[in-house]
Amino acid sequence: MKKFILKVLLYLFSLGIVFLLMEYRIGKVPNTYSYKRQCLEQQLDSIQVLVLGSSRSLYGIDPAYFTLHGFNLGNVSQSIYYDTHLTLKYLDQMPKLKYVLINLSYTSLGASLGDGIEAWREYYYAQFWDITSPDLKQWDIKRYSKTYLYPINLLPGLLVKGSKAGLINGMNRNGYSILDTTKNYMSISDSLGKERVVFNEKNYKAYHQAENIANLEGMLAALRKRNVQPVFIYPPALSTFYKYVSPTIEQENERMLRSICDKYNAGFYNYFRDSRFVERDFNDNDHLNFLGAAKFSKIINDEILKK
Repeated sequence: MKKFILKVLLYLFSLGIVFLLMEYRIGKVPNTYSYKRQCLEQQLDSIQVLVLGSSRSLYGIDPAYFTLHGFNLGNVSQSIYYDTHLTLKYLDQMPKLKYVLINLSYTSLGASLGDGIEAWREYYYAQFWDITSPDLKQWDIKRYSKTYLYPINLLPGLLVKGSKAGLINGMNRNGYSILDTTKNYMSISDSLGKERVVFNEKNYKAYHQAENIANLEGMLAALRKRNVQPVFIYPPALSTFYKYVSPTIEQENERMLRSICDKYNAGFYNYFRDSRFVERDFNDNDHLNFLGAAKFSKIINDEILKK
């Protein structure tokens, strides 16, 4: 009996060692969250323009085209909650910050990352940014373990390839990620644009408006206290997308944003239907590729930052 118990303990000890080695190995693999944090923290003392938002920011705004030193803090499906908490986390460490560009989609004010199919990303904010949503349970192992964080089918590649696993392909040190143009003809159409709008509006919940507005107001008050200029931006989309959006949601968003802008003296620039952007500028119906990002970033620099 003693030999059996000893064997069991040795087996469990061996499993524990293997698990810890996996945790260490996988923890060394950079992803878009850990890499972006590393890049941000190396530039905090020189950043003058901070770009916030979701994938439309991540792929659509390249601070390399700004005349001021900029950093793109956007990420895929990043919600207002995380925009706010990331900004407040680092605000006191950015002494040269002049502008914060808050890039919103037309459903941002009614969206929460924890609601949709991208909710798994909340664990990445918890682990790599130390920002934990109230949606996450205290003892959920995915808040702490790298092995449980990634999908099981990715683990062999992460263990074998390590830092060469390719989780940050296309991301520059200024936080911007490149989208190519080679397959945009497959991603742009009326049917796909309508499908995308339906998907976005399915995740829009009016009851999230109050919490999102409260987060924005908290961030804007902190920015104004430090004489930082907040600017709201609606990014461009193709007609295959914007012709299907809900006029009710659009009008309500604009009403709320105008009210916030008046209260905090914030800027508001709407490029949603800007005719300067054409199909070759887009990767799909509502995301710019690197050509469109260059164009949009130059426009932002000329029409917002230089003024």
